[in-house]
Amino acid sequence: MVITVTINPAMDIVMKLDNFRLNVTNRIREKFMCVGGKGTHVSINLSLLGVRNTATGVVMGTTGEEILRQLSGYDIDVKFLKLDEGNSRTNYVITDSEGNCTLISEKGQPMEDDVAEKFLAHYSDLVGCGDLVVISGDASNLKGTGLQDRLIGIAVSRGARFCLDASGIYLENGIGKKPFLVKPNLDELGSLFGSELKTEDEIVAAMKKVRENGAENVVASCGGEGSYALIGDRLYRVVSPTVEVKNTVGCGDALLSGIIAGFEMKLPAEEILKKATAVAAATAMDESTVGFDPLVAAKLEAEVTVIQLEL
Repeated sequence: MVITVTINPAMDIVMKLDNFRLNVTNRIREKFMCVGGKGTHVSINLSLLGVRNTATGVVMGTTGEEILRQLSGYDIDVKFLKLDEGNSRTNYVITDSEGNCTLISEKGQPMEDDVAEKFLAHYSDLVGCGDLVVISGDASNLKGTGLQDRLIGIAVSRGARFCLDASGIYLENGIGKKPFLVKPNLDELGSLFGSELKTEDEIVAAMKKVRENGAENVVASCGGEGSYALIGDRLYRVVSPTVEVKNTVGCGDALLSGIIAGFEMKLPAEEILKKATAVAAATAMDESTVGFDPLVAAKLEAEVTVIQLEL
């Protein structure tokens, strides 16, 4: 079973504008809400790919109730710890007719120690041998990496593998605990080593260091330019198809979802990368921050280019 963990989930309010300009009044053409948070995005996308999974984390108040309501519309085992006090965060996503996308994110309510302990006990009951735990998303409402460390420790002690989609100290610390997969973007990957990655050689060298430091598989996402992937003993350059972009928020989560689904389906590495890249491209074509048209994604797979590079 795939288990996604979203400690700091959100509701996303998407606001569509004709053009977004600073220092003037901007008129909203259309507005709608959808679930936010990396782990919840992974769960929804996996459901659309036919991979049943469990989604867990902590939700609070009326916003938390809406998160649970929307998740319940998918084929997902929804197992969140719900708190009546406080309120889960809200993100604001501004898109325009030129494909620009701006995310304004709330920090989220700080998680107190007693809440963390309750969630750890709840999470411990869910994880078992052979599971794949996905630990991802915003952690700005936590103090340090202690909770993430314990989540990973419980997964490993139960015989589960874990994937990590994080940034900064959370990514750096997690890599040393030997994740099955990490999926940094280029900024996150470069930040690990204090440098901006501009060339293919620099990207590949950084990915190799991440593997040397503990990660089994490494996928470095490059936005609309595709990705690089170290899977098994092979290195790949993946080129995305050209699509009409409507919203880029959630594309990285979609890529991760496709990779996990491919592994769960036991596909060859090249087929995993084609599926994942097609899902990310289909997500960019959708106005929402989560979800995609599975038929569109299936058609896009044929347009993805996967090139094996010298390792």
